[in-house]
Amino acid sequence: MAQPGSNSAPRGRMVLQVRSADGGLVAERDTTNMVLRGGARLIANLFAGIGGAGRIDSIGIGFAGEPGNSELLALTPPDAALAIPDAALSTALPPESFEIKDDLAGFVRVNVSARFSPSREIAGVSEAGLLAGDTLYNQVIFEPVTLRNGQDVTFFWQIDFPFG
Repeated sequence: MAQPGSNSAPRGRMVLQVRSADGGLVAERDTTNMVLRGGARLIANLFAGIGGAGRIDSIGIGFAGEPGNSELLALTPPDAALAIPDAALSTALPPESFEIKDDLAGFVRVNVSARFSPSREIAGVSEAGLLAGDTLYNQVIFEPVTLRNGQDVTFFWQIDFPFG
């Protein structure tokens, strides 16, 4: 996270929790966030009021083995042989998924709580990102995890925007 009062770029962390149907913790991942050029452009367009710049409205999952570079445009799709439909790889983020904390010293924090409900078994998930329409804002990479139908899968992001 950015240090309060620093002039550094926005920083983020993501925690993934996978819980069984009875609430037991099955897996947890904690990793840093990389904002992509498209994500920075999205923020700049929102700042400038440029039409077509929408809010973060979904979370996607992917299968990357290593972090991409800042030019990444999409998450890594599954192997075609797995036949996982695109709809099973993302979920919408309603406005109540976001909490803004603006009373912190030196930064404004956006907390994002994204619940993902797998409709089938998805093995080898190792990547996630926040999207605004088709624009990928960020990428996180983590140790692979298998998601199963009936599990409670929650992504928690903390994104700090420093000032001062």
